[in-house]
Amino acid sequence: MKHNVCVVTGSRAEYGLLRPLLFRLRADREISLRLVATGSHLSDAFGGTLQEIDDDGVEISERIAIPLEDDSKAGMAGAVGVALSAFAGYFKENRPDLLVVLGDRYEIFAASAAAAILGISIAHISGGDVTEGSMDDMFRHCITKMSLLHFPGCSRSAKRIIQMGEDPARVFNVGELAVENCFSDALMSVAELRKRLSFDVEREPYSIVTFHPATAEKQSTAVQVEELISALEEFPEMRFVITKANADAGGRAINRIWEEQAKHHPNWLVVSSLGSRCYLAAMKYAEMVIGNSSSGIIEAPVMKKPAVNIGGRQRGRTMAENVICCEPAAKEIAFAMKRALTPEFKAVAAAAVSPYGDGHASLRIYSVIRNYLSGGFLDSGKQFYDWKVKQ
Repeated sequence: MKHNVCVVTGSRAEYGLLRPLLFRLRADREISLRLVATGSHLSDAFGGTLQEIDDDGVEISERIAIPLEDDSKAGMAGAVGVALSAFAGYFKENRPDLLVVLGDRYEIFAASAAAAILGISIAHISGGDVTEGSMDDMFRHCITKMSLLHFPGCSRSAKRIIQMGEDPARVFNVGELAVENCFSDALMSVAELRKRLSFDVEREPYSIVTFHPATAEKQSTAVQVEELISALEEFPEMRFVITKANADAGGRAINRIWEEQAKHHPNWLVVSSLGSRCYLAAMKYAEMVIGNSSSGIIEAPVMKKPAVNIGGRQRGRTMAENVICCEPAAKEIAFAMKRALTPEFKAVAAAAVSPYGDGHASLRIYSVIRNYLSGGFLDSGKQFYDWKVKQ
């Protein structure tokens, strides 16, 4: 009898991280893999990212659409309610032996809440992180408390999970799946990248820009993007590959700004989604990574690239030496970019050591899941683990 394992993906970035684990689960003859696509995957406004899943030959078992048109915080709350109800209905009819989720997005929170209420065991990847400038922090920690198995990406995150009362025997510091992609993917050549993007990445130096809504910060995201644009304009000799924001509250507003401003900046390429392989190739040949995405903190040190991390969205994450943090003000961003371009800082980035593992996360996660499904854990339910602190 096969074990039913359900994996939920709601965004382009998340699927790219899950790929190596999905391939391992799919190859196991004793596991029936059910991939559920939701969130921005099902919206053309965010790049039609289901195509990447189709290209990989991974079968999508179910598509669960949620409302994304209203990207206010109230709209996000409404989307959570719709998603929770929809996932409860799906799990009632298709109960898995284990639900596997990654990260901290609100649709993943909704899927996890539905599963937890129904008594379905959850394995959570990339818990224990801290990102103070985003509501993701709240969702991530809630998912941790609903989960049975934990796969953090670094030692600090593992300690935080135990600090939240989770049994250390079920917390596995496996490293980040993003690091594995950096090592394992056959990256495109610069010529292939130019053809894929229809953008001459060989003629002049370029950098990658990704800016997501900072949902927990007081300053408006639109103001922060305008400051970023002012900084980019100080580098007319630089070309910029700009990937659009995600489906968080305020994401559509950011994307409208990029689309409008791109008309006046011929040295920009604005895209909805690059896909995992293309994004990593673009990073490989870029001068630096700019914005507030976790990719500057997790993938960039592995790729030996400087990263300019703007604002507080990623504040609290463990960072390598390749990262320059700055406030979301044009002068500070430009100053950080100039520093990142110096030979001295490029040498620092080239010597950076990632705190997020050695690139074997998917094998470790798969091995633990396999052990769990085979009865390798006592099914004693969730119990709070009291971490003894010296008084």
